[in-house]
Order: sequence, then structure tokens, then C-alpha cells
Amino acid sequence: MIKNDRTIDDIKLKIDIIDLIAEHVDLKRAGQNFKGLCPFHAEKTPSFMVNPSKQIFHCFGCGKGGDIFAFTMHYENMNFREAVSYLANKAGIKIEPLNNGPGYGRGIKESILAIHKEAVQFYKNNLNSSVQARDYLRERGLSSEVIEAFSIGYSTGRRDSLFSHLKNQSFTPEQIKASGLVYFGENGTHDFLRERIMFPIFDLQGRTIAFGGRTLSTAANIPKYLNSPDHVLFKKGESCYGMHMAKNAIVQKGYSIVVEGYIDAIICHQYSFSNVIAPLGTALTAGQLKRLKRFSPKVLLVFDGDPAGMSATKRSLEITYAEGMAAKILVLPEKEDPDTFLRKHGADYFRRYMGKAVTPVEFLLKLYGRNKLDAVRYTLSLILSCPDQLLSDETLRELSGMSGIDEATLRQELKNNRKTAGLKASNVGRQASGVNGESEGTGLQERGSAISKEEQLLLSVIVSVPEKRDDILKHLGPENMSSYPMQGLFEKISLYLAENKPGDLLSSGFMALCNSEEQALITKLSVDAEIDPDHVDAMIKDCLKTIAVKGVRRKIELAQKAGDEKLLLSLYGQKKLLQRETLD
Repeated sequence: MIKNDRTIDDIKLKIDIIDLIAEHVDLKRAGQNFKGLCPFHAEKTPSFMVNPSKQIFHCFGCGKGGDIFAFTMHYENMNFREAVSYLANKAGIKIEPLNNGPGYGRGIKESILAIHKEAVQFYKNNLNSSVQARDYLRERGLSSEVIEAFSIGYSTGRRDSLFSHLKNQSFTPEQIKASGLVYFGENGTHDFLRERIMFPIFDLQGRTIAFGGRTLSTAANIPKYLNSPDHVLFKKGESCYGMHMAKNAIVQKGYSIVVEGYIDAIICHQYSFSNVIAPLGTALTAGQLKRLKRFSPKVLLVFDGDPAGMSATKRSLEITYAEGMAAKILVLPEKEDPDTFLRKHGADYFRRYMGKAVTPVEFLLKLYGRNKLDAVRYTLSLILSCPDQLLSDETLRELSGMSGIDEATLRQELKNNRKTAGLKASNVGRQASGVNGESEGTGLQERGSAISKEEQLLLSVIVSVPEKRDDILKHLGPENMSSYPMQGLFEKISLYLAENKPGDLLSSGFMALCNSEEQALITKLSVDAEIDPDHVDAMIKDCLKTIAVKGVRRKIELAQKAGDEKLLLSLYGQKKLLQRETLD
């Protein structure tokens, strides 16, 4: 855990939320708040508000909100501990290392990051000294700016140059071995990647965790591309090249572009297509798509126009549908890839050419040619694997229209396929669980999900006017809430304030107790709070009275259903009393 709350407070004192968010969002003053376009979803009219006095933000479009830690977690895609470490470093505050497990594991992870950071600089220095490597990059059309932005380097052909350098930097053999950059075998040690252009592979926080290497050797038996082996911080099937550079653009544009190779991705960024990533020299994987989906569920696949590229596109469609992602395909002319295409035709032409992107149905019908039924059956298999019902339905309607096969026929065929698959799955599930399929009620339906106006007003006062909290909470408990969401939130508020006096409900400590919907509600009410201090007491009294009356009405309904006449008489008396009197 982070050492203590003092560390959190120190970071908040050093970093102003306006300064932090202004690094990524163009903010303009709007009354007591600042307003800008939300960095978390695409919008044309600003709905993203930042309150400098409360040091919080809230987007009225997507609902995201919180303090500097919440913003960093959303924007950099970090967990809370990573956000604290990131902001502490930004504020110049030293904190204890994050404890992710045993001391050995924690030390190894930190040393792997340090080794890769050192290796990046080592390879960059090599590049500056190698005419051959610089000439190769120049021939491929890479500018000096993009080479620096992607920290591209060069590994010499010497057997153990990196290993010797790392030892001289006081890294132990165990730490170097764990990084995967040096091979330890029976015949000694040697650098894993030699005589290659080195492409650092970054995690989402922009930390180098691996390398991809493109050989400059002319030997026939050497693979053109090699990646670092998997280790504790790097899984090849879950990492995407360029994601750290592309993630924010993917959110802003609403979709990602997937190309085949490292240089394809780099050239795209050089030509200002900033939402581009690439798999790591292999076919696109489900793990990579899961990461992409966190930023947008839409993807444009741009693969080479040769048979290998068509085959890769078809395989990619299988996993995009299985992940419930909407895909389009841009087929480049044969013998062209994004790298050569952009350098030959330029960004404007490529942007216009993107208008030729086709849907999976169009792509597959053209790919199968005269074998239309094979294309239809293959498309139905994609639909069957898709967890998104709307995407499935849209694809099926398009398949009917483009194939000329009646939609009812396609739906029946899909139903037959689904029934066959469902029978197999249900039999397996029944055998594994040993249950008959009946489920017990959770009781959640007993309360509605709609939050009343009175509940919102009182919550707004509790958050924004701390001195009035006791006036509300001594009359109001979680059981008085008419909506289930508010019941859960008031339980958390009551428990938190009981242990934390006076208790800041906008603090990271309380926000950590809340789910995303509760966090959004609290930040929304705090940013949007318009409480008249001269009338707040009257408002509290009116809201409490209305909630009390509604509570009695609910009890009356239950008593009527139960046929309890004695209880009904008592409740009717309470209702009349509440309607005549005001609360003390």
C-alpha cells in the first residue's frame, strides 16, 4: 500500500488540477469552473468541467470525474498505485516503492525497467555511431524527429556488447537474465538481439519493456525480425507497438488503425495518423484487441494487398468479432503497404483512400468470389461468435442485402447453428455446476434504480456543505433511500464519515470505496452544485420531509399487500402527521 494519506495530500498540494489537465486539454474559464473538450470521448461541444476550488473534474457527456489521481488513472490508463507513483515523481516527492508482491519480485520488476531504460540509451548511442544503420533508416524515409520520438536505436554485431555495458552499470547477472535481453546458455552468454535496428516496445505508461529488432545482416538463415522473449513485464501476445503514442488519439478519433509492421506504424505517425498501432510481428491476437478495446471498440484493419495480407485480415476478423469489436478493412494495392503507400502518395491521398474501406461482409464476399455460399457460412460463423447483439444484427442484415439471400433464411440458419452450439455448452455447464438452472432472487428489484430529486439535492449538500452533514444524516439513513444506488452510496458515506472526521468525500480515499457510477454522481453534483446558502436549511427540511412521506407510502403499499390492517392504521396516522408538521 502507499505509505500513508500524508503522501496523497502532499502530492495534491504540489500539483494543481488545472495545471495537470491543461497539459492535455485546452481549458477556458466558464464562471467558477474551467471548460474544455473531454479527452475521454469524442465531442464537438465542451462538456468537460474542472473546478479549481474543489480540485475535481467532471464530464457531463461520459460521466467520468474525480481528482488528479482519477484523471491520471483514466488518461494514462493506470491503476491507483501507478497513478500515485507517476504523480509523486511529477511533483518531486519520493515515496516507498510500490509493493506488488515479494521483495524479490518487486526488485526484479524495477530492475527490468531500469535495464531497458539503460538499453534504450545504449542502442541510441550505437545508432549515432553507425553510418550503415542511419543510412537504412534514411532509405526507409524515417525523419530524425520520428526516430527520436520512437527512441529507435541499433545493436552492433558484437557478441556481448550490451551484456558488458549492463554489468558495468552494476546490474547483476540475475537481473540481466530476467530482462530477456541477454541469452544465458551452456556455451556462455550473448546479447539476444545483435546487428539489428532496435525498436523499443513501450507499455501504456511509456516505459520500455521489450525490443523488436530488424536485422541488417544479409545472411539467409537469420530471421528478418525478432522480438524480446516474454518476461514478467512483457507478453508478446498482449502488447501492441505504438500503443503508448496512439492511445489518446484512438479515444479522440473513436477508432484505432491496425497495420502490420513497426515501420508501417512509425511512418503513419510521421504523416500525422496518430491512432495507428501494430502487432508485434505476428498475427493480431485476442490479447492485443482486448487492450485496444479499452480505448475504442472500433478498428480499421490496414493490411497488405497480397495473399498473405488477405489471409491475415481474415484471421483478424475472427478475433475482432469474438471480442465484439466493429471492424472495417482497407485493402491496399498489391505490393503496397502503408509505409510505401504514404511515401509515394502522401497523407492527403491516403486519407482520401481510407474512404474505400469496406465492411467485413463486403470484404469476405469479394474474397470468396464465386464461392458465395462459403462466404455466407463463414460470415455466419463470425456472427455466432460475436457477443454484441447489435453488431451481430447489423452484420446479418448487411449479409442478406449483399448476398441476395433472404434474411429469414439466414436467421434460421444462424438459429440452427446457435442451437447446436448452445446444446453443447449447456450440457457442459450443467455437468460442471450440478444445478437445475433455477436462480435465487437477489432482492435488488425491491428498490428502483431511479434517483429522486430530493436524494440528489441532499447528496449535493452532504458533498459540498460539510457543516450541514449532521443535520441530514441524523434524520436520514441508507434504509430511507428509495433507490438502490443511493442506498449503497449512503451506506458508504455513513461508514466513511464515522471513521474519518471531518471527512472529505472528494478525496481519493473515499472515491476508492465507490464504483464508477457513484464516483460520477459525486463529482457531477460537486461541480454542478448551485446551493443557495441563505435557503439551504429550508431546502434540507423540505427534502427530508418529502423522503419521509415517500417512505411511509412504500410501507403502506407493503402492508396492503400483506393485509395487515393494524399496521395500516398506524401508517396512515404517521402519514397525516408528516403532512401536517415540519421536521424539527
